[in-house]
Amino acid sequence: MEKTVLFARQPIFDKNCTMVANELLYRGDAFDNSSDDKNLVATRDLLVNVCTSVINDNINLDLPMLINVDMDFLEADYFFPVPPHNLIFEILETVEPTEAVLKKVSQLRRLGYEFALDDYVLEPSKDALFKYLKILKIDLLDIDFAQLELAFPRLKKAGCLLLAEKIEDQQMFDKCVAMGFDLFQGYFLEKPSIVSGQKIDGNKNSSLQLVAKLSRSDIEATEVAEIISRDPVLTVKILSLINCPIYQLVREIKSVKDAVVRLGLNVVKQWAMILTLASHSSQPNELFRTLLIRAKTLALFSESPITGGVKTDSSESFLVGLLSGIDAIFQADIKEILEKLTLSDSIKSALLYNDNDLGKLLENTIGIERLDEKVFARLSKQEIELFRKCYQEALKWADEVMNYLE
Repeated sequence: MEKTVLFARQPIFDKNCTMVANELLYRGDAFDNSSDDKNLVATRDLLVNVCTSVINDNINLDLPMLINVDMDFLEADYFFPVPPHNLIFEILETVEPTEAVLKKVSQLRRLGYEFALDDYVLEPSKDALFKYLKILKIDLLDIDFAQLELAFPRLKKAGCLLLAEKIEDQQMFDKCVAMGFDLFQGYFLEKPSIVSGQKIDGNKNSSLQLVAKLSRSDIEATEVAEIISRDPVLTVKILSLINCPIYQLVREIKSVKDAVVRLGLNVVKQWAMILTLASHSSQPNELFRTLLIRAKTLALFSESPITGGVKTDSSESFLVGLLSGIDAIFQADIKEILEKLTLSDSIKSALLYNDNDLGKLLENTIGIERLDEKVFARLSKQEIELFRKCYQEALKWADEVMNYLE
């Protein structure tokens, strides 16, 4: 699948040359370079790429990430509703610590946001920011080293980590270690490298996050009802589907909570995921028909007492079948997508490697779909007959569902 350049990253190291953080850098042309708000747009685009894309490269996203922000960003209220646990906003050297800036940074600091100061070159005016900083980045190329040595004891008392940036050779690195810097960054240690992946648009990302929440094994019925109820369109679809002839319930269901109670948590979760994936995908409906048939076949087979020694839970089996084509739905690598979903290790392993009972069941079902002679050869006649029976029932069920979806 085609990769897109998302951003660049430059690692930050400790004195033992262990990577402890990454600075993320905008790389793109999605905005007018002559625009007054170009830095704001670049930061916003970078944040979107970090938070919503499927990233192909292993860039240690569990480590702290530093992202440049300017005056416009600080004033734009673009901050997250909840402070991200591993994101540090790096205030550019162009930001002057005015009374308004200090007040805003102070407010955000109290809310849990963390800050660094970029390209510090001993300007006395920037000292007012020190008490709000987690990291102070000192620009070695634009500073007199003798003056830095004189000022260093004072900087050590600032209460933040001191980062030596733009280190270009071994001698400079050794001098900074000896001086007492905490962190180190520069071309000598590692140059910025491009990070690529697949961008997921807003609608697809929202649906992926919803699926991630619904796929949690520890989710409670009340939480499922609340999540679905936040989306009016999904609520209407769930209620109208459950009231349709597929279920033939005696009494109408009039609320999502009622649906969860009457039909069971797993059934409602399954439908919410089906409807979410279907509504935000540009793929042909036939893909969903295939996935629905596969998911229902897996679930029905799991419910049978004759399974050839394969022991699987029917709700997990359904989920595995449904997600087995999620890479086609989102047009991204399945391994990277699964990292965004809160699934059990057994489900992820089944989808990626077919190396457990769930995975073997999935592999057999796909093999039968494709009339794979090797799969037929290793199954007993009883298992083949059971698969065929489950497949026929699933085919009928999927046709009813697709009539509703269409």
